[in-house]
Amino acid sequence: MRWRKLSTHEPATIRSMFSVILIAGRWAAEKHPQALTPDLWTRDIAAEYVADTLHAVIGQWAGHNRNKSRWGQELSAVGKTQRIGSVRGFFADLIEWEWITARFDPRRVLSLPLSIRAGMGPNPRIIDDASWAKLMAAGLTLTSDDLLAYGTPAAKASGWHRNYYPIEMVRALVGVWLFGGLRVDEIRRLERDCVDWDEGTDDTTGEKFRICLLRIPQNKTSGAFSKPVDPLVGELIEAWQAVRPSQPDIADRKTGRLRQHLFCYRAQLVGKAYLNEKLIPILCGKAGIPESDSRGALTSHRARATIATQLLNARESLSLADLQQWLGHKHAASTRHYAAILQRTLTAAYRKAEYFARNVRTIQVLIDRDAILTGAATGGGQPWKYYDLGEGYCSYDFFAKCPHRLACARCPFYLPKDSTRGQLLNVKDGIQQMLEQLDLTADEREALEGDREAVEALLDRLTDVPTPAGPTPAQLGTQKAFIPLTALTGGPAPTSVQSTLGGS
Repeated sequence: MRWRKLSTHEPATIRSMFSVILIAGRWAAEKHPQALTPDLWTRDIAAEYVADTLHAVIGQWAGHNRNKSRWGQELSAVGKTQRIGSVRGFFADLIEWEWITARFDPRRVLSLPLSIRAGMGPNPRIIDDASWAKLMAAGLTLTSDDLLAYGTPAAKASGWHRNYYPIEMVRALVGVWLFGGLRVDEIRRLERDCVDWDEGTDDTTGEKFRICLLRIPQNKTSGAFSKPVDPLVGELIEAWQAVRPSQPDIADRKTGRLRQHLFCYRAQLVGKAYLNEKLIPILCGKAGIPESDSRGALTSHRARATIATQLLNARESLSLADLQQWLGHKHAASTRHYAAILQRTLTAAYRKAEYFARNVRTIQVLIDRDAILTGAATGGGQPWKYYDLGEGYCSYDFFAKCPHRLACARCPFYLPKDSTRGQLLNVKDGIQQMLEQLDLTADEREALEGDREAVEALLDRLTDVPTPAGPTPAQLGTQKAFIPLTALTGGPAPTSVQSTLGGS
């Protein structure tokens, strides 16, 4: 209780940690009744607590809880992390404040096992595109008749009723929720004059357009900042400001400073549960969608993850750094927990990267069927396979394994096209054309992409490498000769054969 009173964590964090710290106390009462106070915990007791937590179930050592629907089920990775992390932070505070003498290092002994960390990857609870589109349509067409009637039963029976909040305020609240990507606490704490207008110029058409900047109050991870939102949000807020009655200054929950709040009516902030328990169910009913899906109930915070994911997967998407700034996160790791790269976006990015085309090429090959059928290729050693190098052919059967394949040294396996044999090959019957794939090395890929320095480096590296016939390019006097591979293409299909590397 003393730690709870003096801790500087967020109130919600303190409440969450406090309940878990009590679980650790109940565990100690059952397992080690001689160590009921933190100063009596040893390294062995702390290590045993971690081991028992890894096999704990929901409800074990828990206090009074009305919801027992999942009792007896295995703790999730998040639940195990919370039980271990809260106790680790508790002992770290006690040692740092010198309330107890350190008998072990809580950051090491109460650390999270790697197996648990592996089960805590980003898993944003986004709303599917179809449901989100229906929610937006319902929110943008919201009327007073859609809201819950407010009044006594007698007044409602006589036909008189009204909404608790003005429709302009509700529309502004819905607009901020649909387009702002804010936490519910940030929405409630928006200042009355939280909208700034600017003007931008389209880079393509030169047309002017309005920019709406929404000032976000200080939150749990960052100070106050501004971010661009759809101008519709600013218009809805201004419509509410025009009819908003005068309200008293209210102390900000974070800073304690008295100021005007945007969503304030009847001298009170909009209810903390109003968005989740009243307004979102109304929007779901108007949109004709259920109030929950496979990921749980549709809440205000799920909109934040949905908007972040859509911004990250848009045609002209925000980078992760831009999205981090737009969401107001202190660390990029937090942003990754809110936004997911959708499968279709990942597939499109992979295709755009052209990994296969970058690492695989095809080359045209001539097959002498007569040499194969007559046995001249096996008995007489006559070449039967000719790789098209542009200005000549390579008759080496294992061309794909030749280190000089992209910088032919004109060894005895080389056959110029303007030679007698080369010209006869073009008019000879029984010649069949085909394409063969080549897996490229990094040096060869750079040379094919037009890097002249890479070409020179490749030639220099192959100067003293023996050719399939035996002699090296230096011995043949062709160490600086480069033959253009006009038949080398960027994919396995023979539909677009073109030159990819010019001669030297």
